[in-house]
Amino acid sequence: MSRQITTGFLVVAIAAVVLCGSPRAGAQSSHHSEQVVFSGGGFSAALNSPYGFWIWCEADSTNPYQGVCNGAMYVYARGLTKHVSGTIAEPQDHMYKMTVASNDGLIQATLTNVGSINQGPHNTVMVHFTAPPPGGVGISTNAVVNVTGPSN
Repeated sequence: MSRQITTGFLVVAIAAVVLCGSPRAGAQSSHHSEQVVFSGGGFSAALNSPYGFWIWCEADSTNPYQGVCNGAMYVYARGLTKHVSGTIAEPQDHMYKMTVASNDGLIQATLTNVGSINQGPHNTVMVHFTAPPPGGVGISTNAVVNVTGPSN
């Protein structure tokens, strides 16, 4: 079952990139955008389940996608693998807060990186689930947080 969910998660993540567009190298140099990606997983005791996420956001930009996030999240024990979309904020320098939900509301979460941003899977991301019930908090201590563009 977990192999099917993982495969489904990957398919949804790839579809999100294809549907939303991926950052292109060499795109008009006068319109650089700050883009943020959170990717990782953890375990939520409240949900009694492993979970995972891959979310891409356009943080600072002059294009119409500024502030927009798209990606995928899964919650193993609930059999949920969903496309999520939402918004991003930068409450302070190098701290990003993504608020995302699936269209059907089965997954709703806020993800925030904690501490400095390190290369590779060496970052901490707090995940506050409001759905699925009963909600709860998860901490991913091996997340990738990638920030590219003029503000990184």
